Amino acid sequence: MSRPLRLLRTLVTRLGFAVGRLRPVRRSVVLATSHTAGLTGNLAWVRAELERRDPPIPFTVLTPGRRRSPLDLLSSTFRAGYHLATARVFVVDDYFFPMYVIRPRAGTMRVQVWHAAGAFKKFGYSVIDKGFGADADLVEKVPIHSNYDLALVSSMSVARFYAEAFNASPAIFTSAIGIPRTDLLANPALRAEAEAAVRARYPAIAGRKVVLYAPTFRGTSIGHARHADLMDLDAMRRVLGHGWVVLLKLHPFVRRGLRIPPGLETFAIDASAEPDVNELMLVSDVLVSDYSSVIYEFALLGRPILFLAPDEDAYDLERGFYFDFRADAPGPIFDTTEALAEAIRVGDHDLERVRAFAAASFDVTDGHATPRFVDRVLVPALEGRPVTAADLAPPGA
Repeated sequence: MSRPLRLLRTLVTRLGFAVGRLRPVRRSVVLATSHTAGLTGNLAWVRAELERRDPPIPFTVLTPGRRRSPLDLLSSTFRAGYHLATARVFVVDDYFFPMYVIRPRAGTMRVQVWHAAGAFKKFGYSVIDKGFGADADLVEKVPIHSNYDLALVSSMSVARFYAEAFNASPAIFTSAIGIPRTDLLANPALRAEAEAAVRARYPAIAGRKVVLYAPTFRGTSIGHARHADLMDLDAMRRVLGHGWVVLLKLHPFVRRGLRIPPGLETFAIDASAEPDVNELMLVSDVLVSDYSSVIYEFALLGRPILFLAPDEDAYDLERGFYFDFRADAPGPIFDTTEALAEAIRVGDHDLERVRAFAAASFDVTDGHATPRFVDRVLVPALEGRPVTAADLAPPGA
């Protein structure tokens, strides 16, 4: 972010906040994201739960929308500042600039639900010295990832990494709620309904085994995210044959770059427009990724995970990892598509390794994280009783 834009957004946020302070705090929840046109993941699950409640729980959704002109950006920045001053509870799932340039109003609460489970690739203050890292001038002037009262993590074993990334006290983190979007994977009724819907949307997968290919993005900033295009789809088809199909799901930050070669349209299907990658997991027999956090949720299914990562050294320099990728990844790592495809064809997978990875990555996966989040976090906060991570800890913890 350029210095002039940072200063302008700071001023506009504070102006919106000042206007909001003229009004009383409202019994309302704000669900806000800054990087996707609509709510996805945890925020989408929380919104659905709020919509089901009777009596209704009032909420407001803030997203950047699909238009991203300078005027749109400033307008959404002003609205964010206003709602930060007036909403009793403000929930975000990623970096959210307006939250870091205000002084929180008494009687309000801010919750970070994050968009990824586990702790794989580094972010926040952990990448200040990396190519992907936050701008040094920005961090000097703006305390990014500040003002969170509560933050969800999938396991307390990774809380120390989030504390480093947020430059925050470990005391704000809790795994006792669980992760809302994992409810789909842990609830048999929800799974069956979602799987049937996905199969109806993609009739070409009927009677075939499915590889879900879900790589993360490349690039030193979100605005310049790109697809690495590392998988040779023709080689995948030669090795696996027509009994298999590949569902390709690019990272939401990547807006272009996927190319399916002519003649492979029935073997490889672009599913990048799907808002919830977890739904695609339900119809997938194997996951192939590189450095994406989708490996955590897929591990909950106990199915094979393989990695296509020929650019590991370059990615480590650009971003870096919180764990030893070669030693701790829940599946084998390949440098070529041919070797990867052959491993999938042979099918000799170490599923115990996957199950152990899942057990270490999640403390709570009972299919009820979303209603628990609403009941134990949002409802008390709306009644003027903000909760802390300590309040949520199980007895004796």
